[in-house]
Amino acid sequence: MNATESQRRRRRIPVVLYLPNLLGYLRIALSFRGLRFAVRKQHNDALTNWILASLLDLIDGIAARRLGQCSSFGILLDVIADNVLRSIVWIATISEACREEQISSPDEAAGDDCMTEVCIYSAIVILEWVTFVSSQATQTSHWKKEMETEPPAVVRSVFKNGFRNPAGFLAVYGLFVAPLGSFVWHSARQGGSTWVNEMLPGWFVVVLIYLSYVGRGLSAVVELWMCCNFLGVVISADEAGRGDNEKKRSQ
Repeated sequence: MNATESQRRRRRIPVVLYLPNLLGYLRIALSFRGLRFAVRKQHNDALTNWILASLLDLIDGIAARRLGQCSSFGILLDVIADNVLRSIVWIATISEACREEQISSPDEAAGDDCMTEVCIYSAIVILEWVTFVSSQATQTSHWKKEMETEPPAVVRSVFKNGFRNPAGFLAVYGLFVAPLGSFVWHSARQGGSTWVNEMLPGWFVVVLIYLSYVGRGLSAVVELWMCCNFLGVVISADEAGRGDNEKKRSQ
């Protein structure tokens, strides 16, 4: 089969059925399947599904480039699948944290501690989705390329070379490992040890989790900048529109 025939075959495949997009659907399904296991306190199965969904994120981009199946829909689906996965893990972590407090100290003080963690984890979920809206609403080209040239130094350092740098690696590591690590942490404190705790020394797991929190903090800085930048664009557009309207009325 020559290159022309191969291209014609690819054009006959609907975009929504591209292999990378099918992997995106699978990632979302695995995320919800993991949540189902987490609700049933099957922590190992939940963690396995979530990690598999994370690993598929590495494969779909490679498949898109190798098969010539890159698409705007695929880029959007990839970000949605990422957010769905992380949001679900944070939700499961909230459940584990509250369950842990109820078991250890079933009183009003325990409820206050749980509420603090609920607020922190919920704020992370909200920030990620607001960032998603901001990045999609303001982009004129691929958002990763825009981030390399326009923002301040700390933000550019994260996005430089498509995250292929120490700051970028730490930020992405924090995005995905912080929720997973928090889930492992709270599960272990209830006595529900996962295969991660069984495979790795306890001190090493703690180091990995705390390192992920550093990366998550770096990601939060980038996300807050993106949200503020988006709000600035919206407000500037409103101010410009108001000025135009005042000029028209004065005429």
